[in-house]
Amino acid sequence: MRSKYRNRKLQLIVTFFTALAVGLPFLAHATNGLFQPGYGARQVGIAGSGVAFPQDALISAINPAGVVFVGKRRDIGLTVFSPRRKYTVSGNSPPPPTGFPPYAGPTVNSDSEWFFIPDLAFSWPISDNKAAIGFSLYGNGGMNTDWPASSTPFNAGTFGAAAVPGADTRTGVDYSQLFANLSYSRKFAGDKASWGVSAIGNISRLEMVGLAAFGPFSTNPAKLTDNGNDTATGVGARLGIQAQLTPGFALGLSYQTKIKNTFDDYAGLFPNGGELDIPPVVQGGAAFKAGPGTLTADVQYIDYPDSDAIGNTSTTITTSCMPSRPLTTAPVATGPGCLGNSVGFGWDDMTIFKIGYTWETSGGWTWRVGASTGDQPIPSQEVTFNIIAPGVMEEHFTFGFSKKLGGNKELNFALLYAPENCVSGPDLFTPGKTVELCMDQFAGTIGLSF
Repeated sequence: MRSKYRNRKLQLIVTFFTALAVGLPFLAHATNGLFQPGYGARQVGIAGSGVAFPQDALISAINPAGVVFVGKRRDIGLTVFSPRRKYTVSGNSPPPPTGFPPYAGPTVNSDSEWFFIPDLAFSWPISDNKAAIGFSLYGNGGMNTDWPASSTPFNAGTFGAAAVPGADTRTGVDYSQLFANLSYSRKFAGDKASWGVSAIGNISRLEMVGLAAFGPFSTNPAKLTDNGNDTATGVGARLGIQAQLTPGFALGLSYQTKIKNTFDDYAGLFPNGGELDIPPVVQGGAAFKAGPGTLTADVQYIDYPDSDAIGNTSTTITTSCMPSRPLTTAPVATGPGCLGNSVGFGWDDMTIFKIGYTWETSGGWTWRVGASTGDQPIPSQEVTFNIIAPGVMEEHFTFGFSKKLGGNKELNFALLYAPENCVSGPDLFTPGKTVELCMDQFAGTIGLSF
C-alpha cells in the first residue's frame, strides 16, 4: 500500500512539472549568449562545469556518457530567473521624421524581469549496471526583451514603430527553447570509461514586436514583426565520452549538433525563410580530487556563427540593401543585405571557461561553489540591432548545496549572480550616435532528488 502511494506521488510530481514545462514561458533568457550556464541546481552550483563529473540524471544535458554512473534516480527542479536589461543612446539625434531611431535620450529599461525555468530528469541502469537509459526535459536557452514605448524618446518606440499605423509600439523578443533528451550510455575499459549518445527533440517559441519601421528593409514585410507566437521544432544529437584515467582524475568531452529551427511567420526577418538555428556546442573538461572535495574545470565552445540568423552581420542593412519606398508591404526591398536574406545579429563565437568545487561535510550536507568567464559575443559595430537581444554577460558566480533528507531524498539549491556588463558602439543608422547595452542577472534554483 505504501509503495502504491509513493508511485502515485511520483506520477503527480512528474505530471506537474511536465505541465509546467509545456505551459509556462519555459525559458525567457540565458546567460552565455543564448545558453544556460548549467542545468539543474547541482550543475549551476559549480557554474556549469562537470562534463567529467556526473552528479545527477541531468548530466545528459552536457554529457550523456555520465548517465551510466549516476544509478537509478529522479531529479526535478525549478529556477526563478531575473535578468535586468537596459540600453542608452547618446549623441546628436534629430527628432522624427528627420532623424532615424533609436533616438538619443535617457536610459530605457526592459520590462518583464521575472521568469521560471523547470527541469526534470530520470535515469535507469540496465544490463547489470553496465549501461543506462536517461530522459531529461529542460529549458536549453532563449532570449527576452520588452522595451516599452513610453520610456523611449518621443514615445516613438525603440525602432520607431509608433510611426507605423497599427504596429505594436513595444519592441522586443520572446524566444525560448525546450529540449527533450533521450540518452543511452555504456561502460567500457573495465568500467573505468563510458560513451553516451542523446537523441534531442526540440520545441522553440518566438515572438517579435516593434520592428514595423524596418518594413522597407525586408524582403517580406508581412512576415517581419507583430505576428504573434510562432513555434518551430527540430532534432539533434549529443555525443559524449568520459574516462577515469587514475583514481580521482577523470576527463570528459561532448558535442551537440546544430539543430535547425524555422519560423515561417518571421521569414521576412531571418534568413532562409525564417531559419533561427540552435548552434553546435562542444564542452570538455576534467574532474580531480583536491583536498576534501572535487575540483572541476571545463571549457565550452558555442559556434554562434554557424547559425546564419545569429552570426551574419546586421551592417549590410545600410550597405547592400535597396529599401522599398514608401512604407508598404509592396514593393519589397531587394539586395543580399536585406532582412529575410542574409541579415543576422552578427555574433562572434564564444568560449567559456568554467570552474567549480564540490565537497561534503557531516550531517548529509554537500556544498558547491563555481565561477565562469567568457568574452560576450556582440561586436561593437553590431550593437544597434542587438538592442533586441543583448546577450552581453561574461562572468558568473555561483553557490549551492544539497541536503540529504532520508529515504534516498535530497534537497538541492543553487544561486547564480552575473555582475553587470556593457558593450557600446556606433549607431548603425546615424553617424555620431552611440548605443550602449547593459545587463546583469541573478537566479535561484531549487530541486528534489529521489
